Amino acid sequence: MYEIDTNISAESRLADVTIEYPNVMNALDYFEIPLGLGDMTIAETAAKYGIASSTLEVAIAVYCGETPSKILVESEIPDLLRFLKASHYSFKLDKIPELKRLIALFSEQIPQEQGKVLVAFFDEYVAEVYKHFRYEDETVFPYINGILNDRTPGDFRIKDFEDNHTDIEQKLIDLKRILVKYIPPSAVSPHRKQILLKLITLEQDLTYHTNIEENILVPFVKSLEGDF
Repeated sequence: MYEIDTNISAESRLADVTIEYPNVMNALDYFEIPLGLGDMTIAETAAKYGIASSTLEVAIAVYCGETPSKILVESEIPDLLRFLKASHYSFKLDKIPELKRLIALFSEQIPQEQGKVLVAFFDEYVAEVYKHFRYEDETVFPYINGILNDRTPGDFRIKDFEDNHTDIEQKLIDLKRILVKYIPPSAVSPHRKQILLKLITLEQDLTYHTNIEENILVPFVKSLEGDF
C-alpha cells in the first residue's frame, strides 16, 4: 500500500504522539482536527474526520521528524493536497502576518537604518514565499488533480516543479543570523526573542511541508505520469 520508515502507526494514540511531538499540532490544524483527542488512534481520528487513514499517518510521521518514502494509492492524494493547501492559508493568514507585526514593532526599537533593513529583508522573503505558494496552488496542484481525473497533462511535468523547487527556508536562516549576530542590543524588549522563536517554528513547519512534497508527492506523481 505504502512504505514508511517510522515508528508511528495507524494504531498509535494521537494524543500521546502530539504530547511527545508538539509540532504535530500544526499538522492537526491543517487537517482541521481539533484537540480533545481522547484515546483515539490515528486510524480512529482519520475515520472520525473523513480523512484517508494512511494520509493522516504519513503526515503525522513527517511532523514527528520521520521521512516517509512514498504513497501509492491514488485515493489518498486529494487529502494530501488539501492538507498542503491548508498549510498555505495558515502561513499567509496567520504565521507570516504575526511575524510581520512583531518585526515592525522591533524595527521601531532599534536604529532606523537597521530597522529598515530588517523590514525590507523580511518583505523580500514574504514575496518569495507567496510566489512559491502561488505556483503550487495555480500550477502544480491543478496539474496533479488533472492526472488523478485522467486528463491529459499537457507539457508540464512534475520534474519542472522538482527542478524549480526553491529553498524558501534559507532566507529564514539568514534572518535568524541577522537578529542574533548583527543587530546590537536594544532597549529591553521581548520582541527579538519572540521573533526568533516564531522563525524557528516557521522554519520547522516549512521543512516538513517541503519533506512531504519532495518525498511523498513528487515520487507518487512521477509514477502516475508513466501512464500518459
